[in-house]
Amino acid sequence: MDALDPATTYVHLGTGTEVALVPVDPGFWATVGQRDDLQQGRLITCFEQGGDWDVWERHPAGDEVIYVLGGSCTFHLDHDGAGSPVRAGAGSFVVVPAGAWHTVDVHEPGRILVITWGEGTEHRPR
Repeated sequence: MDALDPATTYVHLGTGTEVALVPVDPGFWATVGQRDDLQQGRLITCFEQGGDWDVWERHPAGDEVIYVLGGSCTFHLDHDGAGSPVRAGAGSFVVVPAGAWHTVDVHEPGRILVITWGEGTEHRPR
């Protein structure tokens, strides 16, 4: 097996003992909610962050871990109306509690690795 690029191949840690490799193309996020194979368990993804997020999101079914691989940003968390900004740089991570709305302001472009329980994920405009 060759080494894989986390920007083009995600990892799904389902409820069983196996790891599933998930090829990613430009249409992936438009169909992810319709894929039964990705609803249970955690999806490990990797993103380039070039600018502030234009949405808020939340994951009602589980906590999310966001690891900053490069760059710096501020995470804005809103859980039951209580906001808390968290500044993070390369080598640090944030745990977003289940159900907390969150968004990001990017101070220095970089890359993040995200581990999330995708079932029930919601988005709203920022």
